[in-house]
Amino acid sequence: MPQPWQQQPPQQFPQQPPQPGPWPEPGGPYEPGGPYEPEDDGRPRRRAGRVFGGVVAGGFGLMLLLGGGAIVAKAVSNSHQEIRNKEYAHNLWRNEPAETLFPAALGRQDPEKKENDPKTERGWTRVAISPDTSCAKALSGAVAKEAAQRGCVAAMRATYVDDTGGTAATIAIVMFGDPKVALDLGDLVHDKADDDRPDHAVHALAAPGITWNDAVRAGSGGYNVLDIYTPCAVVASAGPVDGRKAGRLPQPWGKRSYEQRMDREPWSATAEGLAKSLAWRLADLTNRGGA
Repeated sequence: MPQPWQQQPPQQFPQQPPQPGPWPEPGGPYEPGGPYEPEDDGRPRRRAGRVFGGVVAGGFGLMLLLGGGAIVAKAVSNSHQEIRNKEYAHNLWRNEPAETLFPAALGRQDPEKKENDPKTERGWTRVAISPDTSCAKALSGAVAKEAAQRGCVAAMRATYVDDTGGTAATIAIVMFGDPKVALDLGDLVHDKADDDRPDHAVHALAAPGITWNDAVRAGSGGYNVLDIYTPCAVVASAGPVDGRKAGRLPQPWGKRSYEQRMDREPWSATAEGLAKSLAWRLADLTNRGGA
């Protein structure tokens, strides 16, 4: 009998465990043997080529699905797109009533104001609208001649009085056939006002209760409607509402022409500000309408 301290020989293990043999018949004993081979059940086996083809077909279908979704999204986006009607802007004076072109109250807009915000500015109140659209009857001086040469189509006028009751102004919306010819008409008003004698741009439109006519005009200004489809400009002439005439500065204050211009500058600035306010409103109107 070997002693405990004596070393036992190492136990020998087979190099490779026996592999399972075929699956036994129902009720038969399991016999270990060679590698297991599944029985052929008659179904076709998938091959690498078929798997790769399925992956490619699935990817192509996904691309078609994404492309179709993009087309649908584009169609939905186009359904909300607004396309400008150029003819509406070209014939603005025919497509909108005079009360829309010349609002009942007018004032300088807030620079931070958005396009869809309500028109609540005040400062000037409309007191008269002319039914005549003749360019010759609405405009005067060198501006009338220049507008005729550029093909003036129509000129609508309205008279406003400021909220203090001290100043009156007649505004004219001058329409042309081509938007390009109206781009600098407002600037021409300033150029002509540099002369020693003022050359006013708009004939005064009389209104009940005020003394307002051509003789009391004291300054003129203009501004262009900043829209590439709207062929019009706005010009205005302003002066005292009580019939006082600006006249000429007496000597020695008025011996130089620039001093005379300085005396008229407040009236010219008033007319220009009023023309600018209406031009901004017309630009907003043409952007919203006719879509």
